[in-house]
Amino acid sequence: MKKYILTTILLFLSTGLIFSQRIPKEVVENFYFDVVVFQGDTLNTGRVDVYVLVPYQTLNFVKSGGVFGASYDVDIRITDTLGNRIESSRYERTLREEDYFVTRGGTAGFDYTQSIFNLMPGKYRVNASITDKFSKQLHEKNRIITVLDFGEFDFSLSGILLLSSIEDIGGKFKITPHISDNIGNFSNGFFAFFESYKPRKDLDSVDYVWEFINSKNETIAFSDRIRKFAGNDKNQTFIHIPRVDEMTNGTYILRITAKEKDTTNDLKSGTTLAVTQRSVTYLRTIGGSVLADLDIAVRQLRYVAFGSDIDFINEATTTGEKQKRFEAFWKKLDPSPGTDRNEAFEDYYSRIDYANRAFKSFQDGWLTDKGMVYIIFGPPYSTDRQNNFNDGRIYERWSYMNNREFIFVDNSGFGDFRMIRPMSITEKYRYDR
Repeated sequence: MKKYILTTILLFLSTGLIFSQRIPKEVVENFYFDVVVFQGDTLNTGRVDVYVLVPYQTLNFVKSGGVFGASYDVDIRITDTLGNRIESSRYERTLREEDYFVTRGGTAGFDYTQSIFNLMPGKYRVNASITDKFSKQLHEKNRIITVLDFGEFDFSLSGILLLSSIEDIGGKFKITPHISDNIGNFSNGFFAFFESYKPRKDLDSVDYVWEFINSKNETIAFSDRIRKFAGNDKNQTFIHIPRVDEMTNGTYILRITAKEKDTTNDLKSGTTLAVTQRSVTYLRTIGGSVLADLDIAVRQLRYVAFGSDIDFINEATTTGEKQKRFEAFWKKLDPSPGTDRNEAFEDYYSRIDYANRAFKSFQDGWLTDKGMVYIIFGPPYSTDRQNNFNDGRIYERWSYMNNREFIFVDNSGFGDFRMIRPMSITEKYRYDR
């Protein structure tokens, strides 16, 4: 049987600001964290693998002697249901980079660690935290896990580790873990890696079926039977799971069921041997930036795209096609197509995000006149506000370095500023950094 090599060459999409609309804060990933339970050295123990991945842009790099350095602590604590500490580890990580662009996530750089613990059967909380040694910022995450008594079962499965790719090298497989719950950016699907444990001697292979279950406990997609070898006491298995077009942004359960072999493809026939599952999220991103609502994001193109561009995107017959057209539009504006980031996309939607927070009145900030000017031209070089004592109205002047000026007036007294000079704007947003 071929053996598997676990590598630290991970597929990772760098994170940035949340754009389009404000979505839950936890979507912004300061670090990535996963926990998978396998059988331990004996059938009655569990091996708990804890993976931590820290994007470079989370860390504070300090320049010294021509080199940028960062340092952070990783703390792993495992407690039981009563809060008693069962296991823990703490270690320091030190990084060195010569290029400032790399330290800010320009090449999607990251640091990756794996910790292994052996636990008795039971339910545990695994808490992971990272502390930047320079900024003192602390980020924490936790997960609840169950360690099975694998010896109690005739056939059992480990937890599921997500993989971005598997490569056959000289008869051995090199697997590339995906340390993130988000599966939304896999254009060709991903792999699920797990182990099966077989005290029974009458099983040489089993049939596996995968399915995705949404928040309403509805199965939205499932596979045919997939037959895999299971003749050893421990069997390492991977299953390719293709992209599911029916998925929309949200959280799902990925469930894999092991069934006795059956000559038909009836998914309900045959004895169920074991089940393993994990939660996954589906969030589409561009250049690492989460796209919370595609329809709103397309509407917000009005300051960078022409009407014909927006019409072309909206004329797509499916959400998937609409997403592809939207991404293709921004790909044409990417100032650094050879990198993992799209700075124009990030800059544009960060301006929209700021406009929504700073200029909201009777409508969203990006729709106001101030929001329009800010998104197209960026922050003004200077601002000047004056009260007209004759009519009580407030005037505000924005000045830019190229001698452009914009004057707004609040006619209502409720912060609803309207642009009165110039009367209109014909320019579009341009990324000029």
